Amino acid sequence: MKSQKELGASLGLLTGTTLGSGIGFLFGWHSINLIILVSTIGLLGVAIGCWLGSRRLFKEIP
Repeated sequence: MKSQKELGASLGLLTGTTLGSGIGFLFGWHSINLIILVSTIGLLGVAIGCWLGSRRLFKEIP
């Protein structure tokens, strides 16, 4: 199911970038440090979301 992978990737990106920006805000980082942190955690979130989507953890309730 391709849509489950896409759902996992989009939720992973949303979660990863939100978490990354929250961590950057708590540390008070600016500019390049914040961009690198949010991008890295966002890409990690996409990878984890694709993996979870392929494992079918986002199954629809029958």
